[in-house]
Amino acid sequence: MDEYSLLKSKVDADIMLKLNGDKYTPLNVIIQTPDGLKKADYDLVKSVGGKVKDDLYIINAYSAEIPIDGLKKLILSPRIVKVFNDGKVRSM
Repeated sequence: MDEYSLLKSKVDADIMLKLNGDKYTPLNVIIQTPDGLKKADYDLVKSVGGKVKDDLYIINAYSAEIPIDGLKKLILSPRIVKVFNDGKVRSM
């Protein structure tokens, strides 16, 4: 699988659009893993210039703030199952 296809399979449409933005712009994301937040995830996020914000253990995920350039690298990790935009949710 090529890099673009791998990125597309792991991120939602909103994140795909943002991946072409300024590489230093931080994005707030939710990152799902096979088994929740582990030390390796903290290390991985830090290595790409981001920071872990919250452990979302109920859904095997965590929230983080990561620069776009770092997010591209992070998504290619086999630890990452899916990446979602972390935004405000409003009821209708």
